[in-house]
Amino acid sequence: MSTTLDFYWGLASLDEDKRLDAATGLISVLCKFQAERPASQEQAQTEEDLDRICASDVTYAVKRLVKGLASPRDGARQGYSIALSELLSRINCISVKVILDLLWKYTMATKSMKGQEQRDMRFGRIFGLMALLQSGIVARPGTTSVEIRKIVGELSAIGAKKSYLREIAYVTLASMVPMLSGFGFRDELITMFVAVALDKGVIETPDELYLAMKLRRQYPEYDWHSAFPQWQGKHMFAEKNVGKLVSILCETSEENTALFSSWHPQLHIVWDEVFDLYYNKERAAEVVEGKVMEFETLWDTVVERGLFAAGASQFRRYWGFLLVERLLPYLSESTVPAMMSPNIVRALSDNISLAQKSPLAKVSMRAAERLVEICEHNSKVGLAVLTHLLNQKSTIQAAGGKQTSLRTMMASRIVAKLDGEAIVGYVNYLQEIFLQPSRAHGRDGVADPVAAINVSDKSIERQRAWAIDQMIRVARFDQVSVSEDVSRSVVAFVVAQAAFQSGDDGSNTKVVMAVPQLSATTRDYCAVAVVGVVGDVGRGGQADAWATQVVAAVLDGAARRRCVVVLPGFRESRAVLTDALRTLRMLETKTKAWTGTPNAARARALAQLVGNVAVLAAFSSNPQARAEYGEAVPELIECCEKMVAQLDAPAATPRKRTTRSSAAVDEPRPVEVLTDVLIGFLTRDSHALRKLCEHVFAPFADLATPAAIDAIIGVLQAKEGVAGEEGGGIDAQMEMDVDEDEDMEEDEDMEELGGDVDEELRRKIHEALGSAVEVEGEEEVFDDEQMTVFDDKLAEIFAQKKQQKTVERDLRISFVNFKLRVLDLADVFWSRVPESPLVLRLLHALIDLSRATRRDARSKPIHDRAMSLLTARRAKVPVAIESVEGLQLLAHVHDCARRAADKAELRALSAASALVTRSLLDVGGVEAKVEAQYAATVSDFMTRQASQIHADFFRVASSKLRPAQLPLLWRVAAKAVREFAHPRQALNVFRQVQAYALAEVVANSAPLLVAEVDAKEAQSLAADLLKALRDALLDTMVLAASAENQVAATEAAPAKLILDKTKLREIIEITMSVARRCLRHDVLAAQDALPNKEDAQWMAALNALAASDNFKSPIITRLCTTLASISSKPNNANKRKPEPKEEDDEDL
Repeated sequence: MSTTLDFYWGLASLDEDKRLDAATGLISVLCKFQAERPASQEQAQTEEDLDRICASDVTYAVKRLVKGLASPRDGARQGYSIALSELLSRINCISVKVILDLLWKYTMATKSMKGQEQRDMRFGRIFGLMALLQSGIVARPGTTSVEIRKIVGELSAIGAKKSYLREIAYVTLASMVPMLSGFGFRDELITMFVAVALDKGVIETPDELYLAMKLRRQYPEYDWHSAFPQWQGKHMFAEKNVGKLVSILCETSEENTALFSSWHPQLHIVWDEVFDLYYNKERAAEVVEGKVMEFETLWDTVVERGLFAAGASQFRRYWGFLLVERLLPYLSESTVPAMMSPNIVRALSDNISLAQKSPLAKVSMRAAERLVEICEHNSKVGLAVLTHLLNQKSTIQAAGGKQTSLRTMMASRIVAKLDGEAIVGYVNYLQEIFLQPSRAHGRDGVADPVAAINVSDKSIERQRAWAIDQMIRVARFDQVSVSEDVSRSVVAFVVAQAAFQSGDDGSNTKVVMAVPQLSATTRDYCAVAVVGVVGDVGRGGQADAWATQVVAAVLDGAARRRCVVVLPGFRESRAVLTDALRTLRMLETKTKAWTGTPNAARARALAQLVGNVAVLAAFSSNPQARAEYGEAVPELIECCEKMVAQLDAPAATPRKRTTRSSAAVDEPRPVEVLTDVLIGFLTRDSHALRKLCEHVFAPFADLATPAAIDAIIGVLQAKEGVAGEEGGGIDAQMEMDVDEDEDMEEDEDMEELGGDVDEELRRKIHEALGSAVEVEGEEEVFDDEQMTVFDDKLAEIFAQKKQQKTVERDLRISFVNFKLRVLDLADVFWSRVPESPLVLRLLHALIDLSRATRRDARSKPIHDRAMSLLTARRAKVPVAIESVEGLQLLAHVHDCARRAADKAELRALSAASALVTRSLLDVGGVEAKVEAQYAATVSDFMTRQASQIHADFFRVASSKLRPAQLPLLWRVAAKAVREFAHPRQALNVFRQVQAYALAEVVANSAPLLVAEVDAKEAQSLAADLLKALRDALLDTMVLAASAENQVAATEAAPAKLILDKTKLREIIEITMSVARRCLRHDVLAAQDALPNKEDAQWMAALNALAASDNFKSPIITRLCTTLASISSKPNNANKRKPEPKEEDDEDL
């Protein structure tokens, strides 16, 4: 024994090599000692037998190794379990029973032990059972079912008691599964496993699922349907069991939350079995016979909508990224749609960051790096991944930022490896997937007929939809250079699948039939894809070329005998499509002829409009919409012909335009017809149509006529319920007037409270009652049968009323959305031609619209959109306007400003006033009338209590007017100070202060005034304003110091000052600000217009103010002294002048 003791120290070493050397040496010595004993076929069943049969060193080693399994010292468990397993495998005279007895004896956890000691005992028992099973002695003939049951029961009990030991316990149980086949009572053992370890087939945890999958895989002939009664289908992974699999694999349970109380940072071993089931070709028969669900279905439910669901914890997303890594070795074109699902891509994008060092960021970065490496080596996979990345809302960001986004890191590296041949190959692969979806289920990217047996119809439709989406994205690539031939082949293929029964794409190539045949759902999906491709206004000239190609492909296919067009209503629309194709080719010719001119963009826009409407007429699934589009095509064609004729004609002089005949005057111009058509299209709730209308209208904005703008304004002024809105009128009209809206809301509230009786409802109720009413006194009496009939009728009436209200509400929402789309059209016109005189008409309508909808909650989106248009920053203003129209609009703006509801509306009206004023002053000859309007507005504010105007209303005009136009505002400000800045001239002291504030607002434009206006005029304006401020301030100070500056006391209120310290200080500070701004410029320097220390009146007022008990404030005294000293300071500019002071005095 003395020769083996040293080995036990090495078994506990932390160094793995030392442990292995110690174990090797120990086993060699023990086997040598046992070989010296007489050979015996007897197996030791007890400790006495062990002492008798085995060598003393072997007996000691067995007991010490078993006992040392519970030791927490360094690597004792690992070293002792290895040595025990190897020793048992080499010495045949030791039975399972004696090892279990020793293990139970030395690893018994009692209640008197501490928690750590109990934990060591449980670990020791598990390590002992693992060593026992790995040694192989369980499979020896002497092992009985009692011993196996004891092992299974103990491991199950440990896993049930401690969740952190459950996985290792069940992995140990799973290692026993292959050994069961060596026993004659195998079925009994399997039954025992199911009853004890799997709780009679009730599988609730990944550990139990792992053991069940191991059992079923090893012994498929066993009656598993009876063993697992709660699982449906032939296999646990049948699609009917997907709900249970989600809760197990995501480790969530609503019934028993204690099952998953601990989290582990590694994937459960059950996923090894899951991936082996789906990607091990040797198990293909099991997949087919068991009707196992598709891997995409399992991935979507468990990973996409489970681990990466919205709101999922970071721990579940961590598992999800580990699963993404596990799937990468099996990644192919067919598995990309499942793996690059929206939630997974979003999670990758959110968590990838070089700046973050969290475990979640590290594992996501590692998964993305491995994915990119695969994409760089496989161009088809790279294209599939790239299309999914580019399909997300975020665009590829430029590199060089502080954080690395998913699209920056992946897209740039993937694109660098792509070439034209790879793109063509990928498109061909997608077309093959569409025509023969079963080929997408090959595990190595090739056809797999065995795996294709379980492909469902829904899966086929999903694959075909994915293939169509991918082809469309490839055709729309901006980051990758896609040839025109590839784009055309994609469009031709999609059109062929949507329109033709045989799949003929109009070429001379052999027709490939889709297997299985396309369903109606798939054809509709292809039709929607065609409409989307043609309606992509962002493609520029490519979109109208695609429209021509689509229409030509449909007509060419219809001319072939072997091709059957399956588009609904094609017979009725064929003639329309023929005319549309002729127009499209004519516009294409004109576009080439007008290259380099604005007419080229107009022709291209017309072609895009005609092409889109023609495609909608052919491919729309709605019969009513298809008929309406078909009726619109001839009108569009006529409009295009007239528009082209107008654009071809030489520019006419204004004199020739006025000499049109009466018939020509009555006939609408092409741009007016086009505007009406576009407005008609905007009635449809379609985002694509809205973008199309804006795109088409933009190049024609400079050709717009008053009638075209009036058509837009007419919609903005229309009230709900008028004709022209899709779906007819609405009985309850939404009045534009604010007061009527409020009355309507009050009436509705009264109806809800039962204030008024609906006569129509009363009539229907009486009709429902009929003769079933017996009047007894003043009450109506019903029997049971009559009451039942009455309840049914009443329920039907209320259902009809509810449906009617729902329809009215939907129509009201549709009307609001229609106006919003028309407002977008108005925005396009104003943005494209801001110098058009017609902008004034639009401005007038927008002001009325914003005021009419300001208090209607239902029309708030319209109000907000109109306000955004009014307050938008615009560098240019309308030119060559009619002065009468401009003056009327300016008066209307100022009138609305006086009654503005809030500051936001006043700001919008201020911007409108500045725009109109600038346009009027550019015309000339109306400066006096504009000045009179501004003066009237100031007077209204100063004298009327309800006026909403204040000094800030003029701030926008002072900053937006041209420098040469600023004298108008200076005169208005000086007049306001003279008339309303003196005491008792304004309505109250606040309005008096606002007169000073107006002067400050205008004085801010002093630098512009000096730069552009004549020096004498500028000096005169400044002197006039400063003199008015001096006189007003002097009178104000005199009043403040006098006894008149007090309101007599009453019983309700004590005496108070009319002008208090705060208001006086504000007035003096504003005056100082204006004076300093003017004195900064030599031209505006007018010191004699300011108060100074030599002014006897000023000093007397200052002394009186200082002596007043109400104004004994050092701040006010200092402000007045500073103001008086400003004019005494010599101007810096005057110091640089060489003229003598005497000449300056003569000028003054």
